[in-house]
Amino acid sequence: MLKRLIATTLIATLCAAGPALTQQARSISDAEAKQVEVKIAAAFVDAYNAGKPAEIAALFSRDGVFLPASGTKLADHQAIEKALAARQKAGWTKETADVIEAHPLGNDILAIVDYSLIGTGENEGKQIGGYSVQWLTREGSDWRFKLIVANLRPLQDVTGMDSATTK
Repeated sequence: MLKRLIATTLIATLCAAGPALTQQARSISDAEAKQVEVKIAAAFVDAYNAGKPAEIAALFSRDGVFLPASGTKLADHQAIEKALAARQKAGWTKETADVIEAHPLGNDILAIVDYSLIGTGENEGKQIGGYSVQWLTREGSDWRFKLIVANLRPLQDVTGMDSATTK
């Protein structure tokens, strides 16, 4: 009897809250998605160029993952911070990012970003980069990176795939 009462109360609560939950979970437009992505990409670049890897790590969700072009899996804030500090120590101290496109995916955002790393010190005059796919999710009222997967643009196309695309 108590189970039926709890189940009935739960169903009635969900039915009553349904419209409010639907309204709250509405998907954003492509334009809003791009605006959010541009903002968080700028925060990443600003922190990177200021040499603040802890600020970049804080842009990731609690369970966020960073798969950089180096082929490593960074699955917590400490690992992300340590890896970015090491990359900067190796002379890759400046970054740029250009958001190519961003689209809502339910309550999240998927984006494609063109990025470049610019070398200093030993790497002065060198530049590397590629594309990244960035998945943003909300934690409270803040947007955070759930996943970043980056590739590295090869110096020379060894796959033959570049001939089918425009640069």
